[in-house]
Amino acid sequence: MPRTLISAILDEESRRLAVEVWRAARTATDRPPTPQRVERVAAKVADRVDAGHLALLAHYGERPAGMLVAEPYRGDDGHDPAAGHLSMVFVDPALWGCGVAGALVRSVQRGDHGPGWTRLSVWTRDANRRALRLYRARGFADTGETTTLHEGEVIRRLEWRAGG
Repeated sequence: MPRTLISAILDEESRRLAVEVWRAARTATDRPPTPQRVERVAAKVADRVDAGHLALLAHYGERPAGMLVAEPYRGDDGHDPAAGHLSMVFVDPALWGCGVAGALVRSVQRGDHGPGWTRLSVWTRDANRRALRLYRARGFADTGETTTLHEGEVIRRLEWRAGG
């Protein structure tokens, strides 16, 4: 079994590979992105090199396999420096089930590449059973918060606390 290696996205080639992983995952879930959406995601990944933000690329062996973008959490009560928010976690569909997403999330939980947050939050679609299994397996708990996207899909927020 190949090893999963996680690195910070710091250059144009890493950004390009991360966007390609994201595009493949979106297309596999019958949500192919528009060219405008691809541009917005590429810009978001590029912007994550700022202090306090995190953009990671996973390789499974030699193959680009997954990407993660995280940022400081901003709740109703403002910014909490101890908390982060996972805004994007995507894996190449050919490698679903190989542990790539778990390795990316675990890397953030351990603080391997950045802020060392003691709490993490994530929003995910109720219909995305794979993501819900991943987050629950990594210790995330349902907060009870839900909202409905403009296309009618329900999303829910989960939260992880270090030591909890």
